[in-house]
Amino acid sequence: MLDIPALGPSGPYRTRRRVAVPDASGLAALELASVPGLVVSDWIRRLRAAAPLPEAEVPGVLRKAADVFETEEVLGDDLAAHERRVSALTGTPATVVRECDALIARTLRDVARAPSAARPAGCAPAGTAPRDAPAAGAAWCRTGDVFAVHAAGNSPGVHAMWLEALALGYRIVVRPSNRDPLTPFRLVTALRRAGLPDTQVVLAPCDHATADVIVERADRALVYGGQDVVDRYRNRADVRVQGPGRSKLVVAADAERDAGLGLAVAGALHHAGTACTATTGVLVEDDPAGFAADLAVALGKAAPARPQDPDALLPCMPRAVAQGLAAALLERAEGAGDAVVHLAPRAERLPGDGSPAAVTPAVVELASARDPLLSYEMPFPCVWVAPFERDAVDVLDGSLVLSLHTGDVDLVAEAAGLTAVSNVYMGRPTSWTHPDVPHDGFLGEFLMRAKGLGHGGRPPAARPYPGSSAATDAAKERERSGT
Repeated sequence: MLDIPALGPSGPYRTRRRVAVPDASGLAALELASVPGLVVSDWIRRLRAAAPLPEAEVPGVLRKAADVFETEEVLGDDLAAHERRVSALTGTPATVVRECDALIARTLRDVARAPSAARPAGCAPAGTAPRDAPAAGAAWCRTGDVFAVHAAGNSPGVHAMWLEALALGYRIVVRPSNRDPLTPFRLVTALRRAGLPDTQVVLAPCDHATADVIVERADRALVYGGQDVVDRYRNRADVRVQGPGRSKLVVAADAERDAGLGLAVAGALHHAGTACTATTGVLVEDDPAGFAADLAVALGKAAPARPQDPDALLPCMPRAVAQGLAAALLERAEGAGDAVVHLAPRAERLPGDGSPAAVTPAVVELASARDPLLSYEMPFPCVWVAPFERDAVDVLDGSLVLSLHTGDVDLVAEAAGLTAVSNVYMGRPTSWTHPDVPHDGFLGEFLMRAKGLGHGGRPPAARPYPGSSAATDAAKERERSGT
């Protein structure tokens, strides 16, 4: 069985307490170290005491790390073997794992892109020496020194997001998900082999109590989780929560219907339906029932397959878990009263002893866009279809991504004004990405702040304050001289 140590500020760290991590079929696949709270606290102290890597050296180290990540063996696996192992471990289609690993490598090679885009125009770049800064202006400065990441396990791509913090001079504590400790282990190992000091990034697998310690000891934290995590940290200015995406697509009456159907299918199947940018709700202005029926036919063609299969589109997991998810979805739809199930999910057992099960897509039509189920996410392709009314645009609020399939620019502008919508697209699937488009705002907005600067040539001569002996003497001298 594969043995995964923690990666501390002095190298690999093996603990007496180990956690067995099952693969997608439910069988134990590896053992993962579990770091105690006292040790993690000491690691954070050591990271805080360490100086950041000089800014000029960061791009070269990260580019070399991309080469290591892609070409060298880690834990005995080259990149292709690593991706097969991650796919088998998590049940994520191998094509998705490869796409995410390519994203990590691209981010390593272009890590300065996001910080540059996030920096306000009035600020000098981070790391600018005071003598090189404007005489009157602002500097782009860190709000702390240690950044904690409680990573999600639904997609390896989440590990491309915290690399920006390295470019900004943060030292980082990554608490990996037990579902996928392999991706961050490979990434942190690549960074260290590329020359990044061990005191810049540590990998600290741990239990939930110790995870809380990490958040409290760090200066800033990025935490992934469900609604319970959002509720727990919503009032913490030092914690940024990546919760449910509740991403939605609007298909307006003026838009071409078949193209809208294509956007819905692409968004629903994105990353096997597990990503926060996968389409959860589709609001249709003209004939939502017919649209739901057509969407059910299209998504029903997604055939169950092993995650390593190049044609795999669906998530795989232990059969009991898959059955529980399918049953929970149908129970919620039944509880909605007026809901119509156009495509019921199934737990499809794949051939072979000890094989996982795939969860097939679901399409449910709701009577109202105000039904709470429109925003209910499941970890497989599940789409709730509801009618859309132009005088009720507020139902679109609370979406990580809102895509509008319409030519009505006024509707798009109104939707873009919703305060709890992070990304607005026009004529693109909710899963669309671009290097210049932030995922949920720029991480730099959270990690940095503008700090005012002002300097000149020689400092002005000091003026005596009123009432001082120097001021009294100066007044007497002016009196004698008649000035």
